Amino acid sequence: MAGYNTIRGKRKRHDVQRLFRRGYIKTLNDVWKLLNNDTFVPQPCKHKPIYDSGKWRTLTIPVLTPDRIVDHCIIDNTEDYLYKLYITQTYACIKGRGIHKCLNDLTRYLHKDKRGTRYCLKIDIRHYYDSIDHAVLKRIMARYFGDTRLLALQYKIIDSVEGDTGLGIGRLPSQHWANLYLTPFDHRVKEVWRVRYYLRYMDDMVFLHRSKAYLHALLDEIRQYLKDELKLEIKPNWQIFPVDARSIDFVGYKSNHYNTLARKSILYRYWRKLRKVQNQHNLFETNELWQTLSAHNGWLQHCTPQHYQVIISRTINQLLNMATTTLKRGLHSAKAQPTFDVIDRINGTTLYNHNQHFVETTNEQGKKTKENEYDSLLVKYPVTANTVFAALLTARYDANTENKLLNDYNAALLGIEDESKKQPYLDFLAERKALRAMVDADCTSNGIPME
Repeated sequence: MAGYNTIRGKRKRHDVQRLFRRGYIKTLNDVWKLLNNDTFVPQPCKHKPIYDSGKWRTLTIPVLTPDRIVDHCIIDNTEDYLYKLYITQTYACIKGRGIHKCLNDLTRYLHKDKRGTRYCLKIDIRHYYDSIDHAVLKRIMARYFGDTRLLALQYKIIDSVEGDTGLGIGRLPSQHWANLYLTPFDHRVKEVWRVRYYLRYMDDMVFLHRSKAYLHALLDEIRQYLKDELKLEIKPNWQIFPVDARSIDFVGYKSNHYNTLARKSILYRYWRKLRKVQNQHNLFETNELWQTLSAHNGWLQHCTPQHYQVIISRTINQLLNMATTTLKRGLHSAKAQPTFDVIDRINGTTLYNHNQHFVETTNEQGKKTKENEYDSLLVKYPVTANTVFAALLTARYDANTENKLLNDYNAALLGIEDESKKQPYLDFLAERKALRAMVDADCTSNGIPME
């Protein structure tokens, strides 16, 4: 089962393909022998920097065999037991809980007892994964696990990290062990300090109470316990504040007693994605747009209905405003677009994608790639060569452009203006003729009638 979980959804990756070429069953047998003989030794991991949530993090990537299979062996056999150790108010990396269960519980607390949740203490741990002490983690494991061979195997993986502190972000057991590390603290909060309203998502913690003085006193006890027992330090940006004055910025939402709003950074990301999708794909239908932005829409649906409706209304307005721009020039795509792309089959609205040609571009990594560059024109029903040409002229030239050029041309013929005034009108006629030839050729090759 651990072998299957390791490669599930990754069949096309090169390391998984190499595993099958080497022999899947043989590899599993080799891993079993290592575990059975207690000869497993963790291999050096790769490290990859990523930018996530406004900060740089370093991912730890273990080799596929045997390390990742061993990781799954450990977690597949201990996961259910670990869940029984956690209190119900911890949510990260636990099946059936997660961000939205945490949000729902926080909302329930706020609505259930407005007086008892008047103030909020919000803290998180400074460099949490890097600060986890190996000796303390082993002591906590020894308290809960009685199998000496399992403990020895877990100790090997912990000791494979250089130094006396730290767990590799991205390695499967790390997230479960990071949860386990704070489990004694969770039980102390609920069973010794008797904090009624407490939620923890990994190292982010929220405490709610009616008294600000109580939260200040609690903060001192928390700081002392984390320092003495777990060798952890609270970030200096801890906050104690009235809930309705500032709202609780937690798990991607801002919550108070009356509303649940999306975090500002989430909204910025949503609007950027909306503009990017429209510019790349020319989406003007609402249904098609929501299919593309389904992940963002699913996130926003957990906000208060009034707030969600405001976001939807602004989205529709932005959609309509962009749709009124009938001609977009210099668009890019990975491959050639259909010359005539029907985007609204009910109303017959069609995109006329023309001037398509491949250009060489340089991406952020400095690698040169080829992209399709083109112009896109919105044409309403009926779509014929004449209506396409008329829409293209209207979009490219102002209504008075031709009249002004023609007046200058006639004035030059009569000697009123300089001879150079003739050429702009002649250039305009030549470009108009070329546009007509382009439209006629595209319509003929795609079966579009002339009239």
